[in-house]
Amino acid sequence: MNIITKMTHLLFAVSLTLLFGCGGSGSSDVKAGQTLLTCDVPQVPNTEGTQCVDPEPISCDAPLFPDTNNESCINGYNPDLPDPVVFAGENEAVLFYKRPENEGYEGYRLHSWNTDGCDAYAPPFDATDWADGHEYDGIDPNYGAYWIVALKDGYTECANFIIHIGTEGTGKAHGDVDLTMPLMQDDERFVRMNFTFDGEPSVFEFPVASLGERPVAIDGASAHWIDLNTVLYKPSNELTQIIKLHSSATADLVVDLDTGLNGETVELTATELSDEQAAKVPHLTDWTAYQGSWDADAAKQLIKQQLVVAGYDADGKLLEASLVQTAKALDALYTQGESDANEAMLGVHYNNNAIDVSVWAPTASNMMINVFDADKAQVHSTAMTLDNNTGIWSVSLDSQYDRHYYRFAFDVYHPTTKAIESLWSTDPYSLNVSSNGLYSQLINLSDDDTKPEGWDERIVPTVANPEDAVIYEGHVRDFSVRDQSVSEANRGKYLAFTELESVPMQHLKQLADKGLTHFHLLPVTDIGTIEEDASERVEITDTLGKLCERINDEADACKIEDKNSIIVDIMQSYLPGSDDAQALASAMRDLDGFNWGYDPHHFIAPEGSYASSSEGIARVLETRAMVQSLQEVGLRVVLDVVYNHTTSSGVWGKSVFDKLVPGYYHRYNEVSGAIERSTCCENTATEHVMMDKFVTDSMVILARDFGYDSFRFDVMGHMPKSSILAAREAVQAVDPDNYFYGEGWDFGEVANNRLFTQAKQADMAGSEVGTFNDRIREAVRGGAMFSNNPTDGNLAEQDTLRLSLAGNLQNYILKDFKGNSAKGNSFSWNTQPTAYALDPADSINYVSKHDNETLWDQLQYKHASSMSIEQRVRAHNMALSIPLMSQGIPFMQLGADLLRSKSMDRDSYNAGDWFNAVDLTKENNNWNIGLPNAEKNQEKWPEIMPISANSDAQAMPQDIAYAGDVFQEFLAIRSSSPLFRLTTEQDVIDRVGFHNVGENQQHGLIVMSIDDGEGLVDLDIAVDAVVVVINATQQALSHTVLTATGFELHPTLKNSVDSSMTEVSFTASETDGTFTVPAYTMAVFVKPQGESQGAGLSADATVGAPDIVPYGSTEVYLRGDLNEWGLSDQFEYVGSGEYQIMKALTAGESFGFKVASESWNLVNFGANSEQEAVVQLGVEKQLSFNGANISFTADTADNYLFSFNASDKENPTLTVVKIGPFGNVSLYLRGSLNDAGSLWGTDDQFTYSGDGLYTFSKQLSAQSDAYEFKVATSDWSTVNLGAGGDSSEVILGSETPLAASNNNLSLLIETEGEYRFVVNANDLEAPFIIVNLQ
Repeated sequence: MNIITKMTHLLFAVSLTLLFGCGGSGSSDVKAGQTLLTCDVPQVPNTEGTQCVDPEPISCDAPLFPDTNNESCINGYNPDLPDPVVFAGENEAVLFYKRPENEGYEGYRLHSWNTDGCDAYAPPFDATDWADGHEYDGIDPNYGAYWIVALKDGYTECANFIIHIGTEGTGKAHGDVDLTMPLMQDDERFVRMNFTFDGEPSVFEFPVASLGERPVAIDGASAHWIDLNTVLYKPSNELTQIIKLHSSATADLVVDLDTGLNGETVELTATELSDEQAAKVPHLTDWTAYQGSWDADAAKQLIKQQLVVAGYDADGKLLEASLVQTAKALDALYTQGESDANEAMLGVHYNNNAIDVSVWAPTASNMMINVFDADKAQVHSTAMTLDNNTGIWSVSLDSQYDRHYYRFAFDVYHPTTKAIESLWSTDPYSLNVSSNGLYSQLINLSDDDTKPEGWDERIVPTVANPEDAVIYEGHVRDFSVRDQSVSEANRGKYLAFTELESVPMQHLKQLADKGLTHFHLLPVTDIGTIEEDASERVEITDTLGKLCERINDEADACKIEDKNSIIVDIMQSYLPGSDDAQALASAMRDLDGFNWGYDPHHFIAPEGSYASSSEGIARVLETRAMVQSLQEVGLRVVLDVVYNHTTSSGVWGKSVFDKLVPGYYHRYNEVSGAIERSTCCENTATEHVMMDKFVTDSMVILARDFGYDSFRFDVMGHMPKSSILAAREAVQAVDPDNYFYGEGWDFGEVANNRLFTQAKQADMAGSEVGTFNDRIREAVRGGAMFSNNPTDGNLAEQDTLRLSLAGNLQNYILKDFKGNSAKGNSFSWNTQPTAYALDPADSINYVSKHDNETLWDQLQYKHASSMSIEQRVRAHNMALSIPLMSQGIPFMQLGADLLRSKSMDRDSYNAGDWFNAVDLTKENNNWNIGLPNAEKNQEKWPEIMPISANSDAQAMPQDIAYAGDVFQEFLAIRSSSPLFRLTTEQDVIDRVGFHNVGENQQHGLIVMSIDDGEGLVDLDIAVDAVVVVINATQQALSHTVLTATGFELHPTLKNSVDSSMTEVSFTASETDGTFTVPAYTMAVFVKPQGESQGAGLSADATVGAPDIVPYGSTEVYLRGDLNEWGLSDQFEYVGSGEYQIMKALTAGESFGFKVASESWNLVNFGANSEQEAVVQLGVEKQLSFNGANISFTADTADNYLFSFNASDKENPTLTVVKIGPFGNVSLYLRGSLNDAGSLWGTDDQFTYSGDGLYTFSKQLSAQSDAYEFKVATSDWSTVNLGAGGDSSEVILGSETPLAASNNNLSLLIETEGEYRFVVNANDLEAPFIIVNLQ
């Protein structure tokens, strides 16, 4: 126990006792012989000296409190504190968590788990999902929120826990630590009771109400140095008036309760951000900008140090402090000139007899390069030279060190440890590395022995347009690791691709001959999570004993199976519906050689586990051999690149970027300073100049020196659009037809262009950088087509599929299932526009890739249990071939054409060779080989088991071979005609049409035509039109299309392996043609061209020229105060881009409103500004997206028509007019009093002024004959009012009845002047007119 002794009161009490006890000269009132008051310690006399009283309690800083004698401040349980509101029951523990002010607990969750050392929790606390933690049970008024947790019998002395909010590490309540709570307290009153405080990584075993005054914490890293002199910071304390920058070259900044924050200081002054500065940090523009006074040289020294921004009040009291992030300042200091870091060459370059090595590390000191031989013994070490202008360290090594290994050693301040670290690192620009990437290698990629024979003379297949591509995605290991036709040494290796007579390579050759153009390789650059030393791995071809030795017999199989058995043999012996195989696969998952590879360690050097040796040049030579062999069979080679994250960061062994320039290459949270991990792992900051440079530099090397013909970007949406376009420009300078595509998903800390304009789906439109089209994926995999259930949801998915068949183009016009014709970007999909592309090359159409279940597996969830295997195969064939018939670029997974299964595994990234096997011999499709991995799939096991056990879902070899043949037929059809590969949006709009659309369509049937007839450029001289019919139902369907004549089955399908093609037919009449297709069949018809181009089939043959509904089927509402901003007032679409709604309003009724859709995402229009909020009656008002609330006040009690004109959907307008008793019509004075050129015409229109009154004024001349007229609408039928009484004469100033009659009204004008006509229709049964001279 810590005791702090305070003697003041004690000495005072003793002195009083001595004084009065000894009769000294105290008060003058003391009389001789008077008895003085004596008190027992700790009591003291009161001020009158008349009685002994307890002294005032001594002052103690919380959590200390006075001891029972009021002599000392002690730590521990304070008996004066109130009891907690809850105590632990039997086999329970209670954990308290107190926040400042004891509030703000909503959203905080308890994450708990068991380990060998702390194995205490009973379910459900034994294993908690991080994203779904336990909610607190209550809030104690003194000790905060509390959780009552269940303990297992025989629980250990501790339990693990983290209290957090959200899923990011920054939400941990006690800092970036994992805590344990003791369960064997000394104080029996509080056994299994633990108390914690926000931000304090300590656990108290007794009640503590407060920790007292604490030193100001250096909280997070929420200050940002963004250019030479500007720092952004958002003070959190309203009393903060002074901002200072504190620095320490020794990284020893600390806050002391008495002395404050140490270090060198510079006071910062408030300033304003320029537009240029704001563009660098769009997410921080509302933060305060401060300016420091220093020059560039001083800045370059300062930026190497530990930096803290501190806030002080007016009296200089420290109120807050936060670490400084410096990435933007590094860009400003080292990349803004003409010849600085981002123009320099980095990495290894051979120059005559020297080897030049350079690395960018501007914050590092004492940079050394250490050189090692093949055995990793250091043979040379030398200091590198810093160029202070660029921040680049460089050295020139003797050529004798060629093929040696090297690493950098240096000192640097690291924000994750808040210390100066002495680190080593490999080179991010490594061209080759040693086993497990622990050393970089000095290598010249121009050396002949790094190239396979014929490398420099190889012929690379070309494609004329990106739309000509058909992409097949594979994994080096999957491709051959279990194929017996590949030599054993090469299975799962690069060199398997060089065995051209093997089954896998023959399969690729067949596909290439039919039209496949690209083979997509999952990542093959250095992977951080695969052990490259084969002797350290455990594969399914090893014995169980080898596995059990590595995992200490922890797997069940180690206890019951023969350890001499081969693992794959054991797996094959398990029952298909059991979880035994997945348990064994899970036990070895981190020990085997399988991984998808999305854990980049180095971005240029090839992965070593796929090479014959992970040492030396084998991986370089053999990667090139693989690329060359694929090109030889006619395929361009795609490399999957993963620039959005790395496998490690901080000071850990496989961290590279974050060691060399800590806090720069990775994206740190702008408030907490923790590395963002929304992608899965350590997010990189590709928005920073030198990371952007690295992307471009490395891709040029990969294209030029390793021969990759195309690149696919993992999580491309986390990268700037500008970065992708710059890299493409550089790559196409060395390979002009290199094609880029990637995952344009929009999520995480960058979402909605928060940090920069992202390379996401919507923003890449028109760039011809492809993004994966998840619309077609979900429309097919969701099974809507096969459901035989025409719900609105299924019909909407069918429309989504049509849009994807038409290239997923924003401006393609489709009539939807409700009968509305709208552009593709007006359709709604998951709160986003359905179609987002502006060029067919923008869209990668896929229904199966490595992520999620295979297509075969996914569709089994959607099929009826009674569906036969034949029908299942047909459905799969059709689903997989839909991308081949779509405009854009088709993409499919290796083996998808052969019904590939992963036994229903949803995420097989690390599931091993058992579940990821692909059999290109067509003997099996890997179906039902055991329940999939529990970690990702256990919740679905009850659903999976009956599906897997269904014998109708088991494909036989003949089914697999048949599926492959059908796929190749449609692959050949696509490749045979440019009509399936249109290259512009306008071409698609002009040529592609859909039939069987609108309200009365047949569900499960899609009929698409592609026109190549007269009036269009003749793209395919063999045909004048093509029709694709997709019948996803269980019965034959027919559909008749106007003007369709002369069609026949495609020549390839006339000889199809699918016998059902004999049931396909086309019959024509004089005016139309009927296409008939059997169940679960896709058929292609052609209209052969004669000697010259003839009539094709118009895209508008069925729908005609469409009236485009601006927002498609998205419903539009008037939402405001009048309906509590709800959905009760829906606009009606009336045509020509206009929506209307009528509202009955009372006089003086005023309200705010907007025009919006249900989700507010697609339609959300208001006033341009609050100052322009009022809409005037009859005046058109321009609206803006996400604008201010509109305001309207009704001046009379009337019906008001709100007209929302979205013919220009980006710039719509709103007009409000009163609607009189005759409805929404225009009323005219029609007769001989009209001007000469329009007698009885519609030039003289009444104005509805409210209260049932229509008015019109006109200058009339006097004449002897009466004017004749009527009150009518333009059509004479909606309203046609003439004389309604006994006389047709209108007397000035008198009410003249009106009625629907053939009798004209007559008006004699004797005096020239302006006359006012007023029609009163308050009573529609008895309207009248009054005419007065004004």
